[in-house]
Amino acid sequence: MKKQRKGIIMTGILGVFLLSAWLWTGGQGISKEEQKIYEDAVSMEEQVDKLGFEGFCLSDYPVAIYDGVSDYVFYKGKIKKRPPVIETFVGTAYPVGNHFEVIVPTLERFESLMSLAGGAEGMMTGSGYGAEEHKGMLWHEAFHAYQLTNFAILGEKVTPKEMQEELEGAEGKEESEISQEEQLVTWVDQAPDIRSKLKQEMELLKKTVELIQNQDISAIDEVHRIILEYSERRRQRMSEMSEALRDAEIRCEVTEGTAYYVEAKVYGMMTGQEEYKERYLYNLGTYEGGRGKYYRTGFAKCLILDFLCPDWKETFDFSTGLDEVIEKYIEGES
Repeated sequence: MKKQRKGIIMTGILGVFLLSAWLWTGGQGISKEEQKIYEDAVSMEEQVDKLGFEGFCLSDYPVAIYDGVSDYVFYKGKIKKRPPVIETFVGTAYPVGNHFEVIVPTLERFESLMSLAGGAEGMMTGSGYGAEEHKGMLWHEAFHAYQLTNFAILGEKVTPKEMQEELEGAEGKEESEISQEEQLVTWVDQAPDIRSKLKQEMELLKKTVELIQNQDISAIDEVHRIILEYSERRRQRMSEMSEALRDAEIRCEVTEGTAYYVEAKVYGMMTGQEEYKERYLYNLGTYEGGRGKYYRTGFAKCLILDFLCPDWKETFDFSTGLDEVIEKYIEGES
């Protein structure tokens, strides 16, 4: 992971001088709390490197923090103020010029969303939100910037220019056109048979993760049995869905599920195992409408892959769904 380790070395050189350097280069308009959130997140690069994603480094990407009026872009030890690229209450990886940036609201702005809406996609209602969760969001969105910058996701490579054109085109689409989220709600969440089957699959994934977390070596055969049962159930359900819905599910798991995995692991590094389990593991079987449930199914599959083959991330290139990778390792062990 040569590229990432270079980023780690640079972070170490900057060390305690990083925050003061930002203050000298135009950060007066952003709070010290926001600056410290970013600094703390970047300081975790060496720990996150051990997760194993080749070349993934938060400080490789500009991070714009939006306060409702302006963006404050953190990059290479400096803060630059600019008009907002996108006015947002949630985090995103977004095309800016010839690259992708991480754009997140301030903690205060996001907390206002939480108080109004009760949560955000992939986040359970009532789960609470603070500085640690915000650092996790930075890593989550940075992982999307990493995906978009380096990989052809499910065989499709999108440049910043192409994504910008797509986003601009989406603004002019007819309101009658159904979004991916609406399709998932209509044809999955509101389809009793599909919904019931997916809920059963989620329970199987949760049970598998629980066995893995218990670290009981005698449970290996049971883990394999449940995974095979899950895989067969999933194949049957997917055969009853349209190609567009299948692609949407697989794509969300491989992009959001892996980013949610990084977010969860970062949160665990900061808070310890008990809080990590309470926030991310205990609700793995909870069904959520729209795309949110696929954050958790993708996350569960990442944990299962950690068990089957701890080095799986060294060769994972986002070109296939997580289930295909799981099946490869299961078949290799049978």
